[in-house]
Amino acid sequence: MCFSPQADFTAGAAVAGVVGVQTLRRVRVRRELIVGALPLLLGIHQLVEGFVWLGLRGEISPRLGDIAKETYIVFAHAILPALVPLGFTLLEPERRRARWMWPLVGLGVLLGMYLLWQVTAYPVGAQLQARCIDYTTHTPNDLFIGVLYVAVSCGPALMSSRRYLRWFGMVSLVGVIAAALVRVDELTSLWCVYVALVSVFILEHFRRQRASDAALSRSAAGPEPGAT
Repeated sequence: MCFSPQADFTAGAAVAGVVGVQTLRRVRVRRELIVGALPLLLGIHQLVEGFVWLGLRGEISPRLGDIAKETYIVFAHAILPALVPLGFTLLEPERRRARWMWPLVGLGVLLGMYLLWQVTAYPVGAQLQARCIDYTTHTPNDLFIGVLYVAVSCGPALMSSRRYLRWFGMVSLVGVIAAALVRVDELTSLWCVYVALVSVFILEHFRRQRASDAALSRSAAGPEPGAT
């Protein structure tokens, strides 16, 4: 698969402007907000990577390119592993499942704090490799950290009682495994754009949830006056 700044800008605009906005419009309560905002955040994340591309090509100022690179890597490495498990856990209506998710929330927060230290205390690199971007950090034990990252970012969705949220977790897990097997050096870049695209499952969850809520509301209201 070939990527470019145009591909990132196109994917980011489509995910943020269509999937992200449509999903947020269907959020009704605060506990839905994190998961409901994920498609928008992931779409914006891809827009940021478009500027990373431009910076590496010398088409924008080095300062702007560095800001884009640091913003992209901080969100991918430090914010997502803390935010994703918390959002899916808050959204889970079954207490039994939620109890199993909360340890992943704690692990995600600790992992996010550790990775935030790694990507802010040490230099972060980015290079164009085979039409992808290879991000490099100082983080040791890449395999162990990678396994923890996948566990906290995919685990709560896989444990969800909601079908389309489970599909989001399953497809995300398949994507990260496939990306690691094909291009492990470009895993961050490949998987983030892939997850942004499959966030359509989150939109489908909220679409069906609101339709179900509307049906229940009509049922509770009873037949309309004059109906036979």
